[in-house]
Amino acid sequence: MNNVFNVIRHRRSIRKFKHKDIPQKYINKIISAAHLAPSAGNQKNWEFIIIRNNKIKEDLKKAVIDRIDSISLKMNSRHAKNEIISYARYLTFFNEAPVVIAVVAKPYDSLTGRLLKRYEPNVNHVSSAGIQYVAAAIQNFLLAASALRIGSCWMSGPLVAKEKLEEILSIKAPDDLLALIPLGYADKKIKPHTWPKSLDGILREIT
Repeated sequence: MNNVFNVIRHRRSIRKFKHKDIPQKYINKIISAAHLAPSAGNQKNWEFIIIRNNKIKEDLKKAVIDRIDSISLKMNSRHAKNEIISYARYLTFFNEAPVVIAVVAKPYDSLTGRLLKRYEPNVNHVSSAGIQYVAAAIQNFLLAASALRIGSCWMSGPLVAKEKLEEILSIKAPDDLLALIPLGYADKKIKPHTWPKSLDGILREIT
């Protein structure tokens, strides 16, 4: 059991990687761990796309940069414009990793949603369950990578260019790109998290 807590504590977001490939058997093991995540009815409404091709990674990066540039052109403030352009590097470092994983949410059939739609059609119910299950799979993915001492980073920022990214990756509705995860060996030693000294502010009990 202590091993689980150690893996959680040592998992960190890695943004700089060694130029060292990752064996396919490790990627398969990581994705297998992700596939064990819980989902209602065992629907497992997710898909993982492995991207090793440098040209595709560069295309993805360019799509993000082009989108940021287009947004910056609408800004009147020079400070705001410089800030968003300088921040672009935090949205595009994924292309420096030897492997990038695109995480796709597949359609999720919500029983609750179907029941409410049929028997209470006036109730505006939007289920977040499908996204929650994919998020659980991503967390399993990150922990499995950490257990194998492979660095990763959960990136949603690149989705500023979501439409173009989906076009490059041939993702079509109703499938939905949720994240990019760069995978690689960290280029420096990473310190583990420290346990919180207090749970004040994040924990309460109703009696």
